[in-house]
Amino acid sequence: MSKISSKFLLYFIQNRFVNTVSGSTLPLASVSTIEFLKNSCGLATDSPSSALRKLQFDEKSAKKYEAVLGFLKSYGFENSQIAKLIAKRPSILQSRVSSNLKPKFEFLEEIGFVGPLLRKVILSNPAILRRGLDSHLKPSFCFIKEMLESDEQANFAIRRFSWLLTSNLKGVTQSNVNVLLGEGVPSRNISKLIRLQPRTILQKVDRMVCAVKKVKELGIEPHTRMFVHAIRVVVSISDTTWKKKINVLKSLGWSEKEILTAFKKDPYCLACSEEKMRAVADFCLNTAKLDPETVISYPKFFMSGLDKRLRPRFKVLEVLMVKKLIKNRKIAWLLFLGERNFVNNYVLKHLDEVPDLMDIYRGYAAAESRPVL
Repeated sequence: MSKISSKFLLYFIQNRFVNTVSGSTLPLASVSTIEFLKNSCGLATDSPSSALRKLQFDEKSAKKYEAVLGFLKSYGFENSQIAKLIAKRPSILQSRVSSNLKPKFEFLEEIGFVGPLLRKVILSNPAILRRGLDSHLKPSFCFIKEMLESDEQANFAIRRFSWLLTSNLKGVTQSNVNVLLGEGVPSRNISKLIRLQPRTILQKVDRMVCAVKKVKELGIEPHTRMFVHAIRVVVSISDTTWKKKINVLKSLGWSEKEILTAFKKDPYCLACSEEKMRAVADFCLNTAKLDPETVISYPKFFMSGLDKRLRPRFKVLEVLMVKKLIKNRKIAWLLFLGERNFVNNYVLKHLDEVPDLMDIYRGYAAAESRPVL
């Protein structure tokens, strides 16, 4: 494509379509732009966006589009990725390579986004290429770096949530940080929150204030490690959803006091779906025959994978108990052992007595798979 002159390409496309667009509502220039992109990067033409329809196609714009496509390909973008990028942000085609795209790509490489990581962060948030480099991207990165105290940690947070680079950090984020600091939340805990769940710190300030109030009312002190984890859960669900989840657990026989005790112990027990809550409770109470008090004392049950951890491990332990290779005792804590510890002590150790134990452990989830919740 790059070897064909823009003038010839324009002539070819317009003549190809001169007899086919008479019944179309699209301007000829718009059809030509879409066809150019279809031929250049495989862009789907079934439902082009209004922004894409509006792009003009003439000799000057053809040269600009070719330059942008060539630049993206020089950084390893595949046609499918380019098509996805343009479908999300058609205006990228109007960017100047030397003064706009190139400096931003070089900046992203400087802060640690190289190769596949560079392509991933741009595809996840094409708005990066429309923000000012000196007016927005660099100040945003400096702010994140200042909060997290290193390039590496800032890079980690951006990989988890690339919108950190394009959001109003000095407005919303700084205000939320000030709210947490004002409540006595240690700065190291705030940094951890930004690093592990950046989306939380970008909530509207009013929502953050309400979340702080609610978590304090639940009895979790701001200076504790669990406070920011509880904030992360509370801001992610509406009051209506919160009540529904509480009611699900109440329907399983737990009091509100027991539920809130579990939440204070591990806030993420209320982060899973209501469907998963019921499925986990069914496994614990009806399959593993655990008593309700045991389940509520291990809130991490609700964050564990049913088919990846709980069911396979229980099947192994069930076999071992039947064969009297382990005592029939409370097994809840065994379900949460580290993977290596569990495999070494409850699978490999008993292969002489139960040769297919590893197959039972590895194959149970596949043999009796259920939908992932």
